[in-house]
Amino acid sequence: MGLKRFGVSVPSDLLDEFDTLVETKGYVGRSEAIRDAMRLYLSQSAWESGQEGHLAALNVVYKHRPRLMSELVSAQHSSRSHVVSTMHVHLTESRCFEVMMLRGKREEIQEFADKISGLSGVEHARLFMFSIPDVDSDHHH
Repeated sequence: MGLKRFGVSVPSDLLDEFDTLVETKGYVGRSEAIRDAMRLYLSQSAWESGQEGHLAALNVVYKHRPRLMSELVSAQHSSRSHVVSTMHVHLTESRCFEVMMLRGKREEIQEFADKISGLSGVEHARLFMFSIPDVDSDHHH
């Protein structure tokens, strides 16, 4: 991977705000922050364009109730998107946090996220979507 330099003209107030964020996030400099922003933009564009390799993490905070937990499991088993993995965390006596890693078509993942966020007792649901080309051919060692 070779690096290329390029110049960008931006309004000074935008650059000041960006530099503040770079410092707050602990980046060594602007370059890695710009690379992260570009990767996020490209991933979001790939997601929106319907390209293959759709993945997502659905983060959910909900009230601990047996019926709701049963509905969550049922939704996962009946989803048209594939629930790859889940992680369950007990936040308090009455609240849980769950992360569901999803793989599938963009519409199926969004449909699943909408179904989960609409369940009674779900307080927060946020979907982090991204696309990785050739998901099936990229093996993790």
